[in-house]
Amino acid sequence: MTLFYILLLVLALLISGFGWSNKLKRLNAPFSWFFIYVTSILIGFRSRYSGVDTTAYYEYFNNVYHRIEPKFTFEPGFTFLTNIFTEISNVEIYIFFLSSSQLIFLYLSSKTLKIDNKLLSLVLFLSFVPGFDLITNGLRGGVALSLGLILLVATVINHNRLAILNFSPALIHASYMIIAFISLFTKFFSSQKMNKFIFICSLIFFALWLVVSPLSFMGVFQGTSREVNSVGRLIRYLIIEKELMSLTVKLYFMLLSIFLSSIYFFALKFNEKAKDDNILTRMAFITLSVQFVYALFSFSEYSYRFMFLAFPLQVLMFSYILDKYFSGTIRSLIVFSVCLLGIISTYSTKTFSSFILLDL
Repeated sequence: MTLFYILLLVLALLISGFGWSNKLKRLNAPFSWFFIYVTSILIGFRSRYSGVDTTAYYEYFNNVYHRIEPKFTFEPGFTFLTNIFTEISNVEIYIFFLSSSQLIFLYLSSKTLKIDNKLLSLVLFLSFVPGFDLITNGLRGGVALSLGLILLVATVINHNRLAILNFSPALIHASYMIIAFISLFTKFFSSQKMNKFIFICSLIFFALWLVVSPLSFMGVFQGTSREVNSVGRLIRYLIIEKELMSLTVKLYFMLLSIFLSSIYFFALKFNEKAKDDNILTRMAFITLSVQFVYALFSFSEYSYRFMFLAFPLQVLMFSYILDKYFSGTIRSLIVFSVCLLGIISTYSTKTFSSFILLDL
């Protein structure tokens, strides 16, 4: 089934790469739903031993179902969602929903943004490690981020209002508070100059933490890190001696994040219409601000979690820009080269080879 999944993803890439042609435009929406359906079945009904956290979600559901005190304490929104599924369904459907809902929310976000080639967003999301990880391991975060996309597009990005509504996905995963907080400032601070400034600051911090080890100034925070409070826990979380990621993996996440954001500046340089696009300006402000948070904490072994916060937004912005401001052969070449490289780098790893899809 893993081979079938990869072939399906490659087929979706071919259709999305030529998705702006008159012949394939009609296929885009129906094939997108077909792709969501089949992918959701393959990944949603995977073996409980596929992925780092799948077993934990199985155990959490079963604990809630049997009224046993769970080992994990999750946000109230996610707990409420789990309680609903224990009443109306089983654990397999529960996992299927947590995976499939992310793709559905991403598609609906693309539609709300009036992206013609909505299939591209789905393919781009699944072509890289962060997207595949969100629908297999980081299920809570993935659901919160994808649901948050719809709210962001419908409120701040499209209409620049009702930003307060963007705090609701934090009931599913608390990390979404970062994006919700940033959305409050979009109305007053989003501009091309500000976006450029934020991006440059991100590049500076990325470069800084590549040459400076956080352990070198651990002594400054040694006293604070031992305190039993939120600040102490945050320092212990961010600065650890154990290596969770190799330098290669850190560079992968960093360069991917920079690349996905940089297309915004290419659009501004080569297409004058992009400069007058207020929707794009606001979307870029939120995306680049979240990326800045990632850059600020890129020294941490857990920095990839901040990168994952920005990734769905970057995918949506990347798809929007290609859809609106690129055309012809250049656009197709960008889609094919970017997604194909992503697929090769993601699905040639030992992690994916250990997955057992559609294990019923």
